[in-house]
Amino acid sequence: MSKSKKVHIGDKVKVKNQKGTIRFIGKTKKKKKKIFYGIEFEEKVGDNDGTLEGTRYFTGKENHCVFIDSKTFKKLTKKKLKTKSDNDLNNSGSDISSTNSTQTTASSNTVSSSSNFSTSQESTPRKSRKSKKHRKKKKNHKKEKKKKEKEEQEQKENEELDELNEEERIRKEILEQWGGKEESLILKELEQINKNIHKLTNEQTILDQEIEIYENSLNKNTPLNFTEDHKERRNEKKKSLQNDIEELLESIKEQESLQEKQQNKINELIPKSKKIENIELVTKVNEKKKNVTKLFEYLEGVKDKNKNIQQQIKDQNSKINSKKHKHQLEIDEYKKSIDLMDLEILKAQERKKNFGKEILTKKGKEVLEKKITLLQKLIKYTKQQIFDLQLGKSLHSIKIKSVLEYQDQVDRRDWSYRVMKKNPELMDLRERINPLSRAISFTKYYSGAKVLVNELLTKQIINQLIMQHFEFEGKHLIREKIEEVMSIPYHDVQLNDSRLRTLLRIALREIENLWDLLMTDTSGFGPTKEERKNLLEGKIDELGLDMVADENEINIWNEPEDNPKNIIYNSGVDPKKIDKSARIFDIIHCANVNKLVEKLTNNQTEVRFRDAFIMTYQSFMKPEQLLGKLKQRYNAPPKKQNENEKDWVNMKDMIQVRVVSALNSWIKSGWADIDNKLLYRLIDFIKTTIVPTRKASGEKLIKLINDMKASKETSGTHTIKDKIPQVVIPKNLFRNDFSLNDVDELEFARQFTLYIFELFQNIKPSELVTEAWQKKGLRSKATNVLALINKFNEYSNYVATQIVLPLTVKDRAKMYTRFLKIGKYFLEMNNFDSIMSTIGGYTNPSVKRLKKTIDEVPKNIVKYFNEFKNLLKHEQGYKDYRERLDKTEPPLVPYLGIFLTDITFISSGSPSVIDGLINFSKRKLLYNVVSKIQEYQRVRFKFHSVHQIQILFKKELPSKNDKELYKDSLKREPRN
Repeated sequence: MSKSKKVHIGDKVKVKNQKGTIRFIGKTKKKKKKIFYGIEFEEKVGDNDGTLEGTRYFTGKENHCVFIDSKTFKKLTKKKLKTKSDNDLNNSGSDISSTNSTQTTASSNTVSSSSNFSTSQESTPRKSRKSKKHRKKKKNHKKEKKKKEKEEQEQKENEELDELNEEERIRKEILEQWGGKEESLILKELEQINKNIHKLTNEQTILDQEIEIYENSLNKNTPLNFTEDHKERRNEKKKSLQNDIEELLESIKEQESLQEKQQNKINELIPKSKKIENIELVTKVNEKKKNVTKLFEYLEGVKDKNKNIQQQIKDQNSKINSKKHKHQLEIDEYKKSIDLMDLEILKAQERKKNFGKEILTKKGKEVLEKKITLLQKLIKYTKQQIFDLQLGKSLHSIKIKSVLEYQDQVDRRDWSYRVMKKNPELMDLRERINPLSRAISFTKYYSGAKVLVNELLTKQIINQLIMQHFEFEGKHLIREKIEEVMSIPYHDVQLNDSRLRTLLRIALREIENLWDLLMTDTSGFGPTKEERKNLLEGKIDELGLDMVADENEINIWNEPEDNPKNIIYNSGVDPKKIDKSARIFDIIHCANVNKLVEKLTNNQTEVRFRDAFIMTYQSFMKPEQLLGKLKQRYNAPPKKQNENEKDWVNMKDMIQVRVVSALNSWIKSGWADIDNKLLYRLIDFIKTTIVPTRKASGEKLIKLINDMKASKETSGTHTIKDKIPQVVIPKNLFRNDFSLNDVDELEFARQFTLYIFELFQNIKPSELVTEAWQKKGLRSKATNVLALINKFNEYSNYVATQIVLPLTVKDRAKMYTRFLKIGKYFLEMNNFDSIMSTIGGYTNPSVKRLKKTIDEVPKNIVKYFNEFKNLLKHEQGYKDYRERLDKTEPPLVPYLGIFLTDITFISSGSPSVIDGLINFSKRKLLYNVVSKIQEYQRVRFKFHSVHQIQILFKKELPSKNDKELYKDSLKREPRN
């Protein structure tokens, strides 16, 4: 046996023409450790008569098991047989252990002559001319050489032993995992498992064949044709299932009969009299318990009533006292005014007496007479009011005009409002100077969402803010009085400033930022009016503000019947002749919001109109406004006098059902556009309005909302049922130096397609319909569109950079071919967006000029680039590409740029509003474009995602700008 070959446990060996198996490998406990092998032979070895040199027997099968040291083993064995696999080894082990031996055990004391086996060389005498010293040196050198050889041999043997022991340890661990069972039992279990797997695979193949037959019959519209084997297997399955069911039913019947027998025995043992007594006692105890609980409930109710009555008495007393105090103050004021009036009358009378002495004009006389009459009337009126107050009658606060007001006859009430209304330039000046007046004016146009404000700023929070403000200002008595009147305990908070004041400052600062956007542009610098409008809308959405409802807005139920002022149909359509079978989607041209919502929720509604409305409504109204209109539509007005009650009820039910249906489709398809504020309002509307009237429908909507919250994946997406291709894993995937250049071309294309499809799938319809991606202030609402556009440009620059960067022509040619191969895989996967991005990289001026590099690339690879260009050429509006796209089935990633240009063309080609009505024909065109995108978003690619590669794609791809890249290109291949 050669030194290079290793010996393992379970190896088949031949010793002195006797076959055996190695069962044990060990070391001696002496200083000079020797390796020995435990071999189990198939036949009897001998009766310790020295047939095997250097051997000794060990307990086991009688004279079948022998220990042999490694040196002797190597001399005796001529060749090693083939090593079997682990399963075969286990099988052989189990077979050996199962055979029963009848021979007697050999004595363990017999030791082989392995130690004496080493051959001794006899020294032959011969003459030598060399000196004794030289001979000694030679001997010592030989000894050292032998020592080294022995040490090396021992090291090798130790290493072999360690490896063998490791294999034995693994084998033991496997046995422990199987619950410490014997090898034979484990093997039997494994055989049974393999049989079950074989059965399952056979069944699966049969099912696959049946599915293919079904699919072929469905595609070809032909009847099903099963083979006789399939029919027999089906019948066998049916029979086996019927037998199983019968066995189960029999076992259930047996259990029921056993239970009945046991119950009968128990009933026989317990006498009837005791049963009746026990039942009566239980009923009495239960009745007493019920009475006690009722008493406790009654007592608690009485206590609560007493508390409420006492509180009401206190409140009434406090109200009476406050009213008395007010009445007394008013009486005092009226008395003072009477005294003043008396003085005025006396003065007027004195002037009358001195009439002859003083020369008065006619106007003076008239003024005096008017004063006297007015004062007398006022005295009478005030006396009557005092009388009413003393009787305890309620009195409204009345502003008594002074004598001078009557004299001048000028109405000074709300004078500032009237002045500002007549002179808006003064109002503008006032708002520019004073921040508070700006804030007040701003609230006329915008207000916080009432539902959220009521939720966040409760009465308790507002009272705490006011009390903390007074406490901080040192007005403790006022704070205590508020605490007493409102019956809310004050929570003392140690702060350096008033919280109310700081909150008002923050609010003023935010309003100031918004006010800057509202100001008219007079300087000619900064954003335009349209840009400011978009920025303002984004900021208002961020702060959660709403437009104050327009006073002139008409309720949907007060909207007049169809007329040219509120709805316009397509030419050739007579509004009077429209019946229920008419398709609203095809006939509506323009309409106002009320009419569109009305058509959405009446009996003529069709799926296309509903989908088009929900997809495009954000181009002419906000989600909050849509919810408000649906609320109006659901809450039908009361029945008119002349209207039939049955017809009114049917109409109301039909409309409510349509509103619920519209909400259902809105939640499903427009979930991405429903923010937390709107969701809170929607749930409130469902719980407070829909659930009380239509419980089942309301609960379904709540369940749908909860399901949409729970589901993280995009709704309506699915994958094709094909086999998932195996991943091509890079060698250095888990190293720090791993980069995208280490990824195989095919796997690169798969992983990048997965990443690009994820960006494409996240695009919402509202981002496209509102054209938010190209409007300066609304770009924050089109993050997904912009993410795909940015990655498109980033990949083009990355391709160009990777081609230009290598220093040698060969390396550049390799990168050139690499990305063309990746592009070819993109084409096979129908990733048209990435193909267009690849074309952008190759048409970069820095790459186009590298003629030496392009000459090194094989011609069959260069053809790929021409194929890409021919497919995506822009002649005739990308005619070839559009035809290819229509024929291609998902999954695919379309080139988004073409869809964006189509949307821009539709938006710029027709106005959004015609004669004050919403141009719904334009929205239908937008719906046709965006619905195609949604179709492509539904089907996913079936590739395995590799996390390490996806992380690199999510980061910014390494690239240089055009100027730097062109400089590098000139360095690589200078001009002639």
